[in-house]
Amino acid sequence: MIVLANRVNLDKRTLLTRIHTQLQTQAGTDAPVEQVRYYPSKANKLEVRATIHPDRFLDASYPVSTVQLHVSFDFPTEFAYDFYRIQWVDSDREIMLGWHQDDTHMNLGECHFQLDYHGDTIQRTAAAFLDRHPRNVFDHRIAQLVDVVDALTWTDGRPAVPSDTLR
Repeated sequence: MIVLANRVNLDKRTLLTRIHTQLQTQAGTDAPVEQVRYYPSKANKLEVRATIHPDRFLDASYPVSTVQLHVSFDFPTEFAYDFYRIQWVDSDREIMLGWHQDDTHMNLGECHFQLDYHGDTIQRTAAAFLDRHPRNVFDHRIAQLVDVVDALTWTDGRPAVPSDTLR
């Protein structure tokens, strides 16, 4: 098992609290984050969800006024790496895209990028495995998210993300 520095007291609830706090500090008037909450509840923290103003987050125009950011982490003891999902959810256009580091789709490796459109997975690609502290993974993926959403293209009415953007 890989043991990363400064993770002795890290658990899912603590990490989600820190991510919630980090996103909450970016909330307010003219800020990219409107609202941050736990899902399903503060007492049962499984995920952090934030309402995002994409124009402010991306520093570019976006076709809808708000999207959701969903972030979850888990630390399964039977695996040598952390699990996470960091997803951009555009409910208005029925698009969900993001990274899943888990034990699914192992033919793609430990981590993959997935794009869902109208409830169907239309793109699933191997993504870089980040063997870092979960907070560093979160920061890296959030920074990368700007480039990925910006690179989103449409062909015949279907979205796609160029694979070179996912490195």
